[in-house]
Parts: sequence; structure tokens; C-alpha cells
Amino acid sequence: MLSVKQIETFYWVAKLGTVQRAADKLHITQSAATKRLQDVEAKSAAPLFEAGGKKARLTAKGHEMLTLCESLLDSIGRLQAYRDADRHVARVVQIGLTELVALTWFPAFLKEMHELFPHLTLQPYVDMSGPLREQVIDGRLDLAILPEPELPAFVTRVALGSASFAWFCRPGQFDGQRTVSLRELGTVPVIEQVPVSIVTILGSRVLESAGVDPERICGGNNAVAVGGLVAAGVGVSLLPVDLFRKQVRSGLMQIVTTEPAVPPVRYDAIFLKQSHSALGYMVADVARRCCNFSLDT
Repeated sequence: MLSVKQIETFYWVAKLGTVQRAADKLHITQSAATKRLQDVEAKSAAPLFEAGGKKARLTAKGHEMLTLCESLLDSIGRLQAYRDADRHVARVVQIGLTELVALTWFPAFLKEMHELFPHLTLQPYVDMSGPLREQVIDGRLDLAILPEPELPAFVTRVALGSASFAWFCRPGQFDGQRTVSLRELGTVPVIEQVPVSIVTILGSRVLESAGVDPERICGGNNAVAVGGLVAAGVGVSLLPVDLFRKQVRSGLMQIVTTEPAVPPVRYDAIFLKQSHSALGYMVADVARRCCNFSLDT
């Protein structure tokens, strides 16, 4: 009979593509991972991996085995998470979040998590959505809260809520009493963040849908800094509404009413289906209750 450790090793080799990556994920030596994998293959009725190649590729039998392992490890993970919750076992949870989440509702979420699960320590990592997504897929983060991520089948998403985005300009740059077309908006430079930012991705999507290709300026990887450039009159930018309401009220920035309007952006909690499923659903449930991007509440 296969042990849980052997099954875990097969699973991570299949998911990460190499024995070394699986060993790093499981915090064991490469030789130990190789031995476990050899034991799994010895007990299987047919080869699990295709011969040759630098990256491990599953055979048809290997895919069948992977499906069974995913279900088993998911069940084991759920039992482990609930057992740990009952026993108040201390654990560090590595969670990724974007700048907008960190600056709005994350403190309230952190407070509620501490009250409900005092044995859990949340270790946040703030970055762009693209790198955070990859760290969840690679198993380096337990969970991340991201805007509308594109995910492979082995990653679970739980919808949390939506954030409003709009185009911003310096006061008076556009008539605040009328609706501005995207073509007219594109006559001034558009300030973007780095390519993996939701600000850049969403802005490009909106402009391209209208056939607009404006002059583009990179404002770095910080939304607050981009807002400062907008207020200075460098150009316009697509930004989260709730993050800049105070600047609008104080007359430092102006929201541009556009046609079409910018659609809201959904934020999801994402985590691997096996290994972190029970924990992921527990954390996502609290995040859903706390998800409120407004700074006025």
C-alpha cells in the first residue's frame, strides 16, 4: 500500500514537472523524493511518466493516478485543517494580496481572522497580481486575493466581491458635466503601471475594445504614485475609485465619466485544490465577509 508521503511526492512531481521542484516543495532531499517516486511507480500496473525529456510528463495511466491522488489528498487536507482548528495547532499562512486590498479591507480581515483563529498567523505578501498568481500555482503561497485571475484547472477560486474602477484626470482637464468618449480620452497620455498590473491590463482592455491607441507612460508599480502623476497633470489613468475618493473630494483629482463606463472588477481568493483546500475555504469565507473596498466604512 502506498503511503501519504509517497502519494504527495507523485502529485507534486506531476504538478511541478521535476523531482527537484517537488522535493523543494515538500522540504525533502531530491534523493528522498526520487526514492518515493520509484516506490510509487514500482507498485503501479503501468508506467506513470513518459520516458525521456527534462520535464515529467504523465502517461494515460499517470493521469488516472493523478485524479485519484487529488481526491485523496484533498480529503486528507480537509481533515487535517479541521483537526488543527479544533486542537488550536499553530500555523503560518502565507497569503498574497495586491496593493488595493492591502490599503482597504485587509486590516479588518486580519482582525477577524485573529479573533476566529488565534492559532493561525497570517504572513502577507504584497505584489502585482501576475507574480502572486504564479506563486500560488507553484505552491509558494497558501492563498492569494487577486482581481479576475486566469487559472489552471488545479487551482480553486472563491469570488469575494467587486471593486469599482474609473478614469481619473487632473481637475478641469475634461468637462466634468459631460460624458467623454474613449477616443477623446485617448488624445492625452495614459499613465499605466507595469504590464502585470490590473490597472494596465484593464485599461488596455477597455481602450483596445474601442480601437484607441494613446500615448502610454509607465508610472511604476504603485497605484498611489500613479495617482500623484494624474493629479500633477501628466496624463489620465484608470484607477480604483475607492482609493482616490478623498483626492476627488479635495479637488486634487477628477473622475472622468466615460462611454462606455468601466466595468467593475471581481476579486477572488485562489488556492490549490489539494493540500490547501480546507484552509483555503476557511480563509475565503472570512475574506468574503470583510471584502469592502470603500475607505469610508
